[in-house]
Amino acid sequence: MNEAPNSLRVALLAGVLTRGGAEKQLVHMARALQAAGVCVRVYTLSEGDSYEAVLCDAGLRPIGIGRGANPALRLVTFARLLRQFRPHIVQAGHFYVNLYVALAARVAGSVAIGAIRSDVAQEQHDLGHWAPLLFRAPTALVANSQAARRAAMELGIDSAKLHIVPNVIDTSVFDRVYRSRSATGNGARVVAMLIARLAPEKRIDRFLEGLALARRSAPELQGVVVGVGPERSSLEAQADRLGLLPAGAEFRGECDDIPGLMAEADMLALTSDHEGLPNVILEAMAARLPVVTTPAGDAAALVEEGVNGFVVPFDGVEALANRLVRLARAPALRQALGQAGYARVTERYGCAGLATRLLAVYRAVARQSGQARSRLRLLRRLQ
Repeated sequence: MNEAPNSLRVALLAGVLTRGGAEKQLVHMARALQAAGVCVRVYTLSEGDSYEAVLCDAGLRPIGIGRGANPALRLVTFARLLRQFRPHIVQAGHFYVNLYVALAARVAGSVAIGAIRSDVAQEQHDLGHWAPLLFRAPTALVANSQAARRAAMELGIDSAKLHIVPNVIDTSVFDRVYRSRSATGNGARVVAMLIARLAPEKRIDRFLEGLALARRSAPELQGVVVGVGPERSSLEAQADRLGLLPAGAEFRGECDDIPGLMAEADMLALTSDHEGLPNVILEAMAARLPVVTTPAGDAAALVEEGVNGFVVPFDGVEALANRLVRLARAPALRQALGQAGYARVTERYGCAGLATRLLAVYRAVARQSGQARSRLRLLRRLQ
């Protein structure tokens, strides 16, 4: 582990390190900080997840704090480990670990930074009566979307406590895969892909309804749903009722190779009710795919109507179907929108500036922190 004694020390806590958007962004943050000379340690509530190997390859072996242990024991273990590390910053990778971060940071004399990864409404739904405490306990909060910041302010969270660090993406592997895809293509088939956890907030039922309607005009259109989750059985049953099975829709399950997977697609759909800044849209843009999305979270800030995709109303199934048909029938339009998306993602959402943005947040938090001792320790390392 990187142990430079005079470095800024940052502890990152993940709930899990499975292959999700929040977990991917935590990996990007850890690598970016490490490359900037920050002494980083990653802690996790789980063990044996996919991104552990990625972090180990970067010399950032995650430290488990008690898989299956009760929350109180996990908290004690985390606080003990932090007292040994003595970080200046303790930062959450998931909203639901904000309280662990806030309490353990206080014991360690560190500044606590919580996370908001969706649009606040989803956090409130998922955590129920715990949510207000998880919003207020940390010294500061980092969201990945303006939508989350606005919603948090509506709850009465001080705007000075809220900071935005947008998601980032490494496009290099998408570039390599895209070059090979360009030589093969999909033949006569046109693939509309949706990649998400199969959960209620993702509203994949909308995608299936829109796909079934679109196929009446564009029978060459095929839907591919990628992901796992509690709604798989009900979604497969819906697809069967809509006449999409077996030829019109396919359920793939989990996939670790997103660039390779997107090489099979001609467009990406996102039909969620709740998002932050959707990582999957950045990935689609990196893959030069046009995107059809609802305005969930900051999706409408990523996708500009008619420029790199289309934004449809939440319950606009007909509008969704119309956009799918339009893209299915127009290869040149798909290419133009996809190239515009690629230009936008490389210009605005590359990894290069991530460490700079994080360090700017740390400086702002240090100035605002009410814990004098923690503030002074942090400011000395940020000068």
